[in-house]
Amino acid sequence: MRYDGRCQHDPQLTKYFGARFELIPVCPEVEIGLGVPRPPVELTGNPLSPRLTGRDNTALDITTLMTNYCPGRVASLHDICGYIFKSRSPSCGLHDTPVYQNQQIMHLGAGLFARAIQNAYPQLPLKDELQLQSMQAMEDFCQQLLDYHQDKQ
Repeated sequence: MRYDGRCQHDPQLTKYFGARFELIPVCPEVEIGLGVPRPPVELTGNPLSPRLTGRDNTALDITTLMTNYCPGRVASLHDICGYIFKSRSPSCGLHDTPVYQNQQIMHLGAGLFARAIQNAYPQLPLKDELQLQSMQAMEDFCQQLLDYHQDKQ
């Protein structure tokens, strides 16, 4: 659920992958105690170790909450065979999340939770919803998930 309460659910992805796999919904920002709706946050500062701060209120800094949350939640997902992230999310963006300095985008990279997943499971198949907009892309990713699962056995 987005910070503003709008649902960004993709029914096509849910239907396709839900028919083939057990889906585990994860929203790191809600799981660290932020409500819905909540103040919007963004990544700021050093692209190598950005802060998770309020977009409209820079005094809001939830970096420590998120970095403390990530190890335990990531470890709890050790049996997954893949992950579909939310593009551009400061928590879950896979590769296109802006990192701002002085209100300008200085870098595009991974959100804090996505980065934690990438670091913990470097071979895990990962995509964001924008990379899965065609049936061929979904089928290809499905095969990656099945191959990964088979290799883990």
